[in-house]
Order: sequence, then structure tokens, then C-alpha cells
Amino acid sequence: MNPLDSVKNYQVYYGHPTAAILKDMQNYDLVIIEPLHYTKAQVEQIKARGTKVLGYISVMEVATWNTGLMSKLQSGDFFTRNGQRVHYSEWDSYLTNIASPHFQGLLLTEIQNQVVAKGIDGVFMDTVGDIDNEHLNNPTVLKQQRDGLVNFLKQARARYGDIAMVQNWGFDTLETSTAPYVDGIIWESFNADTIKSDAWSQNMIKKLQAVDAKHSVKTLTISTRLSADSHKLAKDSGFIHFHEADAYVNWNAGLVTRTQDTAPAPVAVAPTTKPAETTTTKPVTETATKPVTKPVSAPKADASTDKPTESKQKEKADWKQEKKDKKEKKKAKKHAKKHAKKHAGKHSSSNDHHAAKGNMCGKVKHKTAGFLNFFKF
Repeated sequence: MNPLDSVKNYQVYYGHPTAAILKDMQNYDLVIIEPLHYTKAQVEQIKARGTKVLGYISVMEVATWNTGLMSKLQSGDFFTRNGQRVHYSEWDSYLTNIASPHFQGLLLTEIQNQVVAKGIDGVFMDTVGDIDNEHLNNPTVLKQQRDGLVNFLKQARARYGDIAMVQNWGFDTLETSTAPYVDGIIWESFNADTIKSDAWSQNMIKKLQAVDAKHSVKTLTISTRLSADSHKLAKDSGFIHFHEADAYVNWNAGLVTRTQDTAPAPVAVAPTTKPAETTTTKPVTETATKPVTKPVSAPKADASTDKPTESKQKEKADWKQEKKDKKEKKKAKKHAKKHAKKHAGKHSSSNDHHAAKGNMCGKVKHKTAGFLNFFKF
């Protein structure tokens, strides 16, 4: 069974949590977070109403801001070309060698410390798309990197069992190598204005639907333009959609509301006492009509007249909490700036979905027409 089967909505957020954000996260079926910012207790709070949580890890790159991981890397953990490490100056990160057993071990430790130990349900593996983008022209290296990724996924499954695993981009790698081991794939820049008119995208939708039918791999899409149209297109394709407008560092509050666990409590509870006193054969209709008007207005009168002090105290507490949340949000934004360099983006500079490199940081790689012709899924 795929752990994403019940997911109908989700949100990606790489900033620091506040009390209000943690509460709002409970409304989603799934949230993707930067686990470094969260304690185990906070994760438990998010999951209190059944929300699934995925923790971010970067599989094919290491950013220099992640000093803890950088300090543990050996020379063989970096991918080198012509004797030089591949460095992305725009976001200050290095391409890694997923075929390195040592690097695989480091990633498995990251999953243990930041995901499993905190009670997070699974991992979101960013930068998988680097395999297709960087190595497609070298079949030997391409196979080596894909085999390395599969070995890493197998080890993760062996150690951590049924944790959810979702990769970002790497469509060709998904079909040829990773589909049996992952539960989902994310398609960034899923904007209706380009997807609808693009033959590559239409073909890719069919490919991903076929992979889902064969291996049960869910596609999660993200748009940056035309929210409603993109959402509809994703839904019609059987995908799970999220519209991202601010590079994953601001929480988009109130987008969804859970109703399934607030539904029970039929209004007919109060009425059953009144008809019991008037045991006649006809009051069935009266039972249905009377309670609808009376019980609804009664509690409101009590709340405002019987307990004014309690109401004032609650108002004061809410005001204090709001003030605290604003302060925390301001602090979170400040902290997120450095992190945003990695996770934020260049979505705005992407003219079409082909440009998205497959990195949740919103990295962009403009592919040439020749490359697109060569890129076959």
C-alpha cells in the first residue's frame, strides 16, 4: 500500500514553524518540511490529526550552508568532471556522487537523525533530477549514478521499512530505475499555460500515469502561475497539486480545511429529549424542524451573557498569541533568508517548465532545443 494513497492536498514549507503554523499544518493531508527546524514534539503536534510529514534531504547536491554534512564529506563523495568538482555558484552547492558508498552512508544517517528519530513519516529527496540533467550525455556515468541511487533506496528500505519516499524530478530515472522503490515524484513548474500546449508535457503525463498504474507512484505537482487552471489540470490527470507563490519560505495559511474529523455530532442529539416527553406518533417532522432554529441561537446568547470575563480573558490570550506569532514569524523570515538561498528560488526566471532543473530550491537550468530532443523518457 502506498502511504500517499490518502493524500488529497499538501504544502511545502521550508521556514521555521510558529504555533499558528503548526496548528494550520494539521489541516493538510501532507506537509513537506525542513526537518532541521523541528523537534520531535512539534512533529507529533503536526501529526495529531493524521497529517503525514516528509522531511527534506538533498540527494545529489550538498550546499555549503549545511556545514555539518559538508564537514563529513570525503573527496569521493563529490562528483568530479575533468578533475574538478561541479559547483553551482548561484546557490553555492556541489554536485555529489551518489555511487559513493560513503556518501550513501551519510545520507542514511541524515534520514535516521532528522527523519526517523523525529517521528517524520518519510523523506522528500530533492535534486534527483540532477542525474538526468548532468549525466544524460554519458551513458556509463548515467548508469553508475542511477545504480548508486537505487542501492541507496534499497538500503533505506531495508533499514527504515515502509517510510514514504518521494523524489523531485528525474522522470527518466524514475521509469528506468527508481519506480519500484519510491512512493511519489514531484513535478515542479506544472503551469497550465505551458503544460496544456506542450507535446512533451502531455506525453509525460501519460508516462507518469502508466508508472503509477504499474508501480503505484503518485505524482505531486506544483504550479507558480494560473493556480485554478493548473489545479484542475493536475486533478484531471490524477495528480495531487499545490500552488506555490513564494518559494517555499512563507506558510500559506488557511488554504484547506479538514472536515472529516469534525463531521460526527449530528444535530439530532438535543431533539431526542423533547420528543421523548411528547410520545406521539406524528412529531417526527417537528423533531426535525424545531431543533434547527433553537439550539443554534441558544449557545450564542450564553456565551455573551453568562461568561463575559472568560470571553475577555480569551480575547486577551488570543491577542497575546497573535503578537507572539507575529514576532516568531518575523524571526522565522530572518532565519529563512540563508536557508532560502538553498530552498527558494529562481522560479521567476523560468520561462517554461522545461527550465526547472528538478531542485526544490527552485533552481533553473535552461535546456537547449537539442537537449530536449535528446531527452527521451
